[in-house]
Amino acid sequence: MPEYRIHTYIAAEAGLLVNSFLVEAADGVVLVDANLLLSDVRALGARIAALHKPLLGVFVTHAHPDHFNGLPVLAGDDVPVYATADVADTIARIADAKRAQWQPVYGAEWPDQHRVPDRRLADGDIIELGGLRFTAHTVGAAESDADSYLTLGDAAFIGDLAFHGTHPYTADGHTGRWLTALDTLTGVLDGATTLYPGHGAPGDVSMLAEQRRYLMMYRETVRRLAAGAPVLTDVQRAELTTVMTRFLPDAPLTWMIGLGADAVAAELADEITGDAAAEAVAA
Repeated sequence: MPEYRIHTYIAAEAGLLVNSFLVEAADGVVLVDANLLLSDVRALGARIAALHKPLLGVFVTHAHPDHFNGLPVLAGDDVPVYATADVADTIARIADAKRAQWQPVYGAEWPDQHRVPDRRLADGDIIELGGLRFTAHTVGAAESDADSYLTLGDAAFIGDLAFHGTHPYTADGHTGRWLTALDTLTGVLDGATTLYPGHGAPGDVSMLAEQRRYLMMYRETVRRLAAGAPVLTDVQRAELTTVMTRFLPDAPLTWMIGLGADAVAAELADEITGDAAAEAVAA
């Protein structure tokens, strides 16, 4: 495989400390994930320009705005934007609603438009850019409504399938499916030398196990506090934040802990209902 270098742009904490990766080959640059807020997007664009090489393509790992918001600014009409089909479809479905939800919070920092990836990928598709061979892998709902990851030789760009050293986003309410995905990926990615996460420093496959432990602790704490209810009280949410802050001390994005509490409580309540229905059928 041709030689390449990976550069990382890390957003400010207001932009969720999201990573955008620039894969620099001899003849151009490939971007993995496009950042959230316009100040970071413009700074990322300056990093790309400083390499003095054309942007050959952009990959979006999953359907969250901190990974696709910058597309209209960074990728001109002549730059292909790649995503698995379910990621592209989910972006098309949620982008306007996400803007309506978050633009009042972020103001002019939130882009006024979005771009849906136009190169739709299936699981196992190989994309050659700048002499580099990227392979797309679909995961389905896990951290988001639609997740995927990319491999390039022994490197893997895993999006938000593992947050490395930061509190994760759980508000899409798929933590059970996320745990199943992590169990599968631990074996699949065992030979990968470096995993590049959407948040936090690159590392090895052990970060998947760390994410699994966090999710297990989070789910069990929500389960105990909610006791079957689909929402938590403010007092319970505060206790959850205390427990998870103690579990992952000094980690940033602590406000994420409470943000996902009700979604996970509802998910767990649905699991109880589903289990009861299955037992009734079996009886």
